[in-house]
Amino acid sequence: MKLGYQTARDAEKISHLLYMDDLKLYGKSEIEIQSLTNTVRVFSTDISLQLGMEKCATVSIKRGKITTYDGIEMPNGQLIKYNQNEACKYLGILQLDNIKHGEVKTIVRREYTNRVRKILKYKLNGGNTIKAMNTWAIPVIRYTAGIVNWTQSDLDILDRKTRKLMTM
Repeated sequence: MKLGYQTARDAEKISHLLYMDDLKLYGKSEIEIQSLTNTVRVFSTDISLQLGMEKCATVSIKRGKITTYDGIEMPNGQLIKYNQNEACKYLGILQLDNIKHGEVKTIVRREYTNRVRKILKYKLNGGNTIKAMNTWAIPVIRYTAGIVNWTQSDLDILDRKTRKLMTM
């Protein structure tokens, strides 16, 4: 039996997305998700991999709408279910049934500004200040490019704020 979620009639089924230490499982029913979860548990046990169960969450989406369900019961009896008040983080990006663009932008702006302030505290010469910003502050924004809907106006505001901080 091939488990997973098919996005289109002729498309391949997707059962999981794995990137470094982040894993997303996809199934068309709670039974499939339970089976995929069990497979992950068996493999992780075989290779002595401990999973951060406190970071786990489940969401049931049917026809684009979040539906309620009891969650997934793990072999140790722990119940993993969706908390309506929390978005999940995948690769550092807040998402649920879609990406939380506004929340992610706020977090990224704050982190970027904090990093710029820390760099400027050191009173480096001009070239080293720019290098530090390009290697430590800018990647915070660059990481979200193509994922988060940044408008030119958003970027212009960040640019003005950066220039203002640099002249203080």
